Amino acid sequence: MDFQLDTDQKLWLEEVRAFLRENVTPELRAEMAEHDIELLGGEVAAFRRKIGDRGWFGLNWPEEFGGLGLGAVYQHLLVSEFEYWGVPGPDLTVTSVAPMIMRHGTRRNKEEFLPPIARGEMTCAVGYSEPDAGTDLAALRATAVLDGDEWVINGSKIWNSMAQRVTHEWLCVRTDRDAPKHKGISVIIVPIDAPGVVVRPIMAWSDYRTNETFFDNVRVPATNLIGEVNQGWRYITGALDLERGALTNVGDLRRSVDDLIELAEQERADGRRPIDDPVLRRRIAQLDAEVEAARLMGFEASSLLEDGTIPSVLVSVEKIYSSELRQRISDIGTQMLGMAGVLAVGTEGAPLDGKFERLYRAAPLLRFGAGTNEVLRDVIAQRGHGLPRGGR
Repeated sequence: MDFQLDTDQKLWLEEVRAFLRENVTPELRAEMAEHDIELLGGEVAAFRRKIGDRGWFGLNWPEEFGGLGLGAVYQHLLVSEFEYWGVPGPDLTVTSVAPMIMRHGTRRNKEEFLPPIARGEMTCAVGYSEPDAGTDLAALRATAVLDGDEWVINGSKIWNSMAQRVTHEWLCVRTDRDAPKHKGISVIIVPIDAPGVVVRPIMAWSDYRTNETFFDNVRVPATNLIGEVNQGWRYITGALDLERGALTNVGDLRRSVDDLIELAEQERADGRRPIDDPVLRRRIAQLDAEVEAARLMGFEASSLLEDGTIPSVLVSVEKIYSSELRQRISDIGTQMLGMAGVLAVGTEGAPLDGKFERLYRAAPLLRFGAGTNEVLRDVIAQRGHGLPRGGR
């Protein structure tokens, strides 16, 4: 694909970079390093307020919903740059949840939830997987029963990332036990501080915190139902497609390969440079080309979104490709660094403060986040090529 940014998009990219040069301060980086995954504290909160004040959380939303109406390519450019700089930008609340509210929500949903999301005041964890409903998400058992003008919610969610630091849960629940399993599901917005909600940490191999979240007779207004009752499967699958697209911005991959090149050009104690090894140089060149291919996939998906299409097959391809590319980058990085490549974050003498060791442990997460790569290969086969489902 021969893709070039137009004049307005180039100006936008420079505006984003100028903002980052001015606002990514040593104090912000120090707080992020201290708190790491939690991203708590004053500097990060102040940084997010600056993004909200500029309207950038809703930059590609229609103006009627408080957005800037700039389109998906502009959002893709912003998120990629934020990832390159390693700072928090628009999250899944903005890129996945809000678009579904715009497409399918009631007027009350849009008026109540979109403005605080645009300001960065409302953030959501996505409550999908359960202990017995992961890949087969439609087997979920969490329930919501309408009692007067309130939903009463019971059940639990697992792998509930970010639940420890959001304001709300985008929760999928069963609202009709007698309907076929894909037909009796709804989505309800639940405040994370509502009575009866308990969040417990689960620590992954990468030092990444995810959670198990419990809902014990949690009551929320009936108007917190998104769209129509029992139509949630359509909203969930649409949000997952957008989530896969959001997870595949390649800013962090571009930065990792740039860092890898910089390290490879540095002399070792014996005076040799890793980049002078023709085998390693070829492997790094291959990674560089693959990052460029992933970047073009992102622009293609963004262009389709601007035309109003959710590119389900393309983002599945992009998600598989970029997540497995991330693993290859971490493999080559740790191998090139030798014993120093296994030094963890915070260890004295760790190259780039242990970046590639951390990337190596974190990379598996995105191979199964937002749908395992194995399942997504089935999605591509069925939706993209018309192949039948497996099984009897």
